[in-house]
Amino acid sequence: MLQNLLALEPELMAHLVQALAGVSPAVHVLCAADLADVREEVQLTPAVQVIYHGTRIVQSRSDGRAARISQTWLLVVATRNVRGLKSGADARASAGVLAATVARAVMGWRAPSAATPFVLADAPAAGYSAGHQYLPLGLEAELVLQP
Repeated sequence: MLQNLLALEPELMAHLVQALAGVSPAVHVLCAADLADVREEVQLTPAVQVIYHGTRIVQSRSDGRAARISQTWLLVVATRNVRGLKSGADARASAGVLAATVARAVMGWRAPSAATPFVLADAPAAGYSAGHQYLPLGLEAELVLQP
């Protein structure tokens, strides 16, 4: 029985730490709390930032005694590369390679608290700022709630 509506966060983080263990340079796996009040110029990179992005109801019993929900999580790949600073091409290339590795690590993986494996989902647009590239990947998995 699901005890924590945000249970997928630590499960995703642990899975990513294990999946990215051999990547060089080392990739930091961070949650929203790790990013609070951190200025861009001192943030850890390369990194995957695990961010809760919302819930939608998939199915709810008419008596209200059970529901199936789908949670969306963003895995924001953050890289920094100041070569080609003006165009951002080098930062985009670094983020693209890491994002492909991250996507392969989570696609089809089922977290212990989830009722379904993760599937790719829509994500916000990428962003670039002074050598920092942010490339979000969206993921969805379903959970079952019961009293």
